Amino acid sequence: MKVIDLKHQWASCTPGGNLNFHRKCMMAPLTVIDYIVVHELAHLLYSNHTAAFWNQVDKVMPDFQERKDWLRANGAGMDL
Repeated sequence: MKVIDLKHQWASCTPGGNLNFHRKCMMAPLTVIDYIVVHELAHLLYSNHTAAFWNQVDKVMPDFQERKDWLRANGAGMDL
């Protein structure tokens, strides 16, 4: 796992299973950080954003859409 500047992504999962997180993630509420982590962990099972991927995220975090919406609405304003 690495914390780096990913430009326009909050996080990524490499084909080799390495997880990378944008440094700005640390400024998000813990519930949103949890969503970002669950999202990337789901990529260890599904490399894309298919229905199966989102079903996996939903199994772990049924309120993921609220957290995803928060990130979409507030993420651009998070800065040092």
